[in-house]
Amino acid sequence: MASSSLGTIPSSALKESYSIWAMPRGKLGDQLRGEIAHLAQRHGGPSFPPHVTVLGDIERPREEAQALMKELAAEVKKYRINFVDVTRGTFFYQCVFLLVAKDEGTMAAAAAARSVYGMTTPPYMPHLSLLYADLDDAEKAKVVEYVTARLYGESSGYDTLLVETGYEVGSLALWYTPTGDETTKSWCLVEEYPLS
Repeated sequence: MASSSLGTIPSSALKESYSIWAMPRGKLGDQLRGEIAHLAQRHGGPSFPPHVTVLGDIERPREEAQALMKELAAEVKKYRINFVDVTRGTFFYQCVFLLVAKDEGTMAAAAAARSVYGMTTPPYMPHLSLLYADLDDAEKAKVVEYVTARLYGESSGYDTLLVETGYEVGSLALWYTPTGDETTKSWCLVEEYPLS
């Protein structure tokens, strides 16, 4: 059983699922990890590693997901993720996030992942989530204003000011992200794959 302050989830309720992430490294990764933890504590959501999901909800056996990742990594070239703005979404996993530019490399990686895994998905909206939570629109708007001031505002401290406008993606990570675990407690890195 996975448990947290957000509740207990019987392992039988979790459906095996994987996600492909492009993760920021170094100082930016540490800063975003800290911001995510701060917002999770402030708003009662889970903490999770900073990432841009390239493809999610991959419901295949682990060995097959890993074999396809090797194929994908050989096909995708290194690329850059560029942040656009802090904004809000309409559901739990897209509550408040950094919108990512639909640049050629970002969109090509997503298209390649869908092709290699044989998946059809809604139109891709690249983003880096900062908060997973169920908040009403008014509360989300307040969080967006708060986060924007922390990351981009003139009055933000040097510890929260987001200096970098994005990051280079040199590898993709396969994560175990079972459907049904909003606590993220069961999520774990399976393997990382360098890009060509």
